[in-house]
Amino acid sequence: MTSQIGRNVRPLDWEARSLGRVDYVNDLAGPEHLHAAVLRSPIPYGKILRLDVRAALAMPGVRGIITAEDFPPGITYLHRGGHMSDRPPLASGVVRYVGQEIAAVAADTPEQARAAVAAIRLRLRALRAPLTIGEALAPRARALHGDRPGERNVAMHWKSGWGDPDAGVAAADVVVEGDFVYPSVAHACMEPNVTLARWDAERGSVELWTSTHAPYFVAKEVSHLLGIDHDKVVCREVATGGSFGSKSKASEHEILAAALARETGSPVLISLTREEEFASNKPRHRFETRLRTHADAAGNLRAFETEVNVDNGAYSHMGSSVMRVGVITLGSVYRADGVRFDARLVDTATQPGGQYRGYGTPQVALAMESQLDEIAEKIGMDPIDLRVRNAVAPGTETLCGYKVTTTRLVDCLETVRRELDWDVKKAAPAYGRGLGVSSAAHGSGAFAYPLANLSEAGVDVDPDGTVRVRFGGSDAGTGQKTILAQIAAEELGVAPEDVEVLSMDSERTPLDLGAWSSRATHMSGMATGMAAREMAAELRALAADKLGCAPADVDLRDGAAHHEGSAIPFADLAAAKGGLSLESHYELKGTETITPGEDKANLSPTYSFAAHGAEVEVDVRTGEVTVVDYVAAHDVGRAINPVMVEGQIIGGAVHGLGAALGEELIRTDGRVVNPAYLNYAMPRAADVPEVRPFIIESHDDAGPYGAKSIGEIPIVPPGAAVANAVYDAVGVRIRELPITPDKVLRALAEKEGRVRDHRLPRRPGRWWIASMRAAYPFGLHAALDRWGTPFGRQGRHPARRKPAAAVAEILRPATVAAACEALAGKDTAAIGGGTDLLLQRRQGLAEPARMVSTARLPGLRDIIEEADGSVVIGAAVTLTEVIERFADAVPALAEAAASIASPQIRNAATVAGNLLQAKRCWFFRNDFPCYKRNGVLSPCYAILGDHRFYHAAVDGHRCQAVTPSDLATVLAALDAVVELADGRRIPIGELYSGPGETVLKAADLVVAVRLPEPGRACVFEKLALYAGDFAAVAVAASSRSGERWDDPRIVFGALAPTPWRVTGAEAALAGTPFAASALRAAVDVELTAHGHPLPGNAWKLDAAAGLAERAGERLAGA
Repeated sequence: MTSQIGRNVRPLDWEARSLGRVDYVNDLAGPEHLHAAVLRSPIPYGKILRLDVRAALAMPGVRGIITAEDFPPGITYLHRGGHMSDRPPLASGVVRYVGQEIAAVAADTPEQARAAVAAIRLRLRALRAPLTIGEALAPRARALHGDRPGERNVAMHWKSGWGDPDAGVAAADVVVEGDFVYPSVAHACMEPNVTLARWDAERGSVELWTSTHAPYFVAKEVSHLLGIDHDKVVCREVATGGSFGSKSKASEHEILAAALARETGSPVLISLTREEEFASNKPRHRFETRLRTHADAAGNLRAFETEVNVDNGAYSHMGSSVMRVGVITLGSVYRADGVRFDARLVDTATQPGGQYRGYGTPQVALAMESQLDEIAEKIGMDPIDLRVRNAVAPGTETLCGYKVTTTRLVDCLETVRRELDWDVKKAAPAYGRGLGVSSAAHGSGAFAYPLANLSEAGVDVDPDGTVRVRFGGSDAGTGQKTILAQIAAEELGVAPEDVEVLSMDSERTPLDLGAWSSRATHMSGMATGMAAREMAAELRALAADKLGCAPADVDLRDGAAHHEGSAIPFADLAAAKGGLSLESHYELKGTETITPGEDKANLSPTYSFAAHGAEVEVDVRTGEVTVVDYVAAHDVGRAINPVMVEGQIIGGAVHGLGAALGEELIRTDGRVVNPAYLNYAMPRAADVPEVRPFIIESHDDAGPYGAKSIGEIPIVPPGAAVANAVYDAVGVRIRELPITPDKVLRALAEKEGRVRDHRLPRRPGRWWIASMRAAYPFGLHAALDRWGTPFGRQGRHPARRKPAAAVAEILRPATVAAACEALAGKDTAAIGGGTDLLLQRRQGLAEPARMVSTARLPGLRDIIEEADGSVVIGAAVTLTEVIERFADAVPALAEAAASIASPQIRNAATVAGNLLQAKRCWFFRNDFPCYKRNGVLSPCYAILGDHRFYHAAVDGHRCQAVTPSDLATVLAALDAVVELADGRRIPIGELYSGPGETVLKAADLVVAVRLPEPGRACVFEKLALYAGDFAAVAVAASSRSGERWDDPRIVFGALAPTPWRVTGAEAALAGTPFAASALRAAVDVELTAHGHPLPGNAWKLDAAAGLAERAGERLAGA
């Protein structure tokens, strides 16, 4: 029979998942289940003065509430043990980060649970919070944990080294030094964390259906916190919708579901919201790394010296091991004389960091791999040649203690060289286009915990012939079930598709600690292979008795035992014994764990290696970085399922590119300001480059069939590969991820010595705004935040607002007149596609009791060409219809529509809805009690917060937000007018009174947009962080003539509070031929005259000039 190892086998459940037949936890919820909601801390650090749940407990539908008093005093999660075991299940006496759990409610419906949370009486006394590594390590910082041993706010200090770094430093001819930052990033799993818990009072046990890939650790923590035996926590099998490390240990919601189930005696479902996923779950740890790399003139690496500060967040979780693994990066990939390190795990009053794919390695690899390129440049050596020269060799021990049996890192590097045509392109560099390379190493599991060197698996053959593998881990989308089915099929002579795989069920599966540290294939694979071979031997022995031959002469294939033309089905052999079941116990030999006093260890049985190469284009006008080619070569040992290996390589590389180019959790005052996919710049399908995976096979005797790991390593190289490519392209070294346009333009401006003068002393109209901004960091912001916000419309903590009441009525009038009459009513709003209004309801910005649907009003879905040549676009025309109708007639309008959101959104979103949407300032949208949301006594959080992308750099006032409509930008350049139901016409340029605010009254109904001159030559350019994002800057330019500036219109979006028409530039260009340089020069004059950026968004002025130049090129080319 053909070997099942090395075959491309589709995931066993591909069809069921594709058709929606797989049950995720939320699919299991029924009417008998209660729903949980969590009261979370609204401040980063403070004392709990009052927590009163009595009123909430008396509310309709509420069945139970738990607080810290429902757990033993002082109990904490186990985590790493010792003083690293520091997080209580619910806050007791003190809160240490925004989002920390204080109480949990179970009620009949989700709405009742949320209402009860809002009714809990909570009073806190805020304390000065150390929110950053720098603040936490400052001499007068407040201690977040008063009982920590050693340095204040340092959970762990690891200072040591390997080899002889002093000798290495002495032997070096060159040294490079730099500070690198890898930010906190979110896992962004498609399925949020969710658990269904059922308490059995009679047995004193709890059943859990939970989204995890480590049921063992979930059961361990829940049993500890509930005070019951480990075997009294029973996990059941359920599909898991992604993890990337976030679900590889307990995720802190499982215990709340279990405790509420015990409290109420009913099954309880807790499902985190997307906002909770981003703002409360454990993200990747931020690393701040200072690195010095020493080498000699021949290209031999001599020493690494580093100081690493890791943002632990408020509680330790796995921070100590993440920090260790990160530092170990310096001693695992290359040969050097020595490494010296000084690493601190720093407590801050922010959401705690946790397990994340790559586990500390990407953070330090960014620094190490960037500096290898710097060393190569200093000594005049090719970056790939430098890495080849210093790569660890097979059969050697690395500085950090890894015993490398096999490695094909050099072959991976040479694959990158060949596939990117590296030598040819390096010999003829082109400015703006560059190449970068980065390498990585990763273990196949780690002996990091007790029992981590053990794995068990079971193989059954039922009386009906069913072959089953049982293992205690979980498949979070990685294909582990399919791999185990292939292994069992290989040994038993059946097809993988004929093997069932049961996972997670702790009553029916043997011990396995789950999938983490890329251990799944090795540990579960070895155990499954052992069990399958034992079952094969049993089947041969049973068949030999019946066939009259020796067991060695029995051939297992196609579900039967064969000998000389005779065959006995497995079903018959199993039925004779009432079914067959065997379990095997695999114990990993030769690995070590880092123990107190030991700084190095051989943590894993095998080590994988990889080299990635990136080719990028950098638009020096806008700062955009585009990956045009990406090669990922991986030494994986034997590829058991090559197509799955390629999938892991591609997925991991794209995951790493997200962190390299856009992803980052951004915080202000300790709160995450972008807790939603909408504000989180992860790559969309249109952003993903072609990633070309290359499997470099070898055979490592330690692994199953020679296989090594693949799950985590692909995420490690992309950050440095892209950073190195950007430097190669334009000569600026970006040392902080993500490499967003603002960082590129600022670095280029600094390199070229460019400074834009805004001449504020000669602009008295801006003096008041300038003085207010200047006062913000000197007490004005703090005063408004502390004393003003409590008197606002939503109070100091709008996140604790009551849920919006259900919509009482949705009206579907038959005529425009009837719609206008309905809109005159109180608490009524028009709804077209609903893509913004429904979101505003969720965000507490709009709570109309009645909605008036405009989708079917006569004429509002029409596009009409009138006799005078003008075009009338109905207000309810969708963006998709705009794209289809105007792709040829008005390409700029179609391009603008196509740049908005996703196809699904464009199918629903309407022209009027896009024009009238509320501002997208992420402070306003995400519950900050800002001036526009809460009232005049509240601050604008953008002034001191992150304002790089979505705030004004021209004419900003007290609110720094911008109008988000891309259609408004291009329609203004086309002299479009908005038509209202009462006959009024308002030019687009006069529609807006402020950022995302219009001159319309509540009862005004937009019925159409009129294009008086649709034939104008017009172009639209937009800069955004991801495909479909709101513009950071946009420009539309139009002219009556297609050859020269005839009655020009030049309009910028997302640069000023409202669409900004640069009339001075229009006047300067009128009558001149199209020329990109002239357009840029004219716009630059206006930007200098009108610009008043905040400190972090001055780059937008340069980007605006660059976009204008691009627009000019297109007009001239047309």
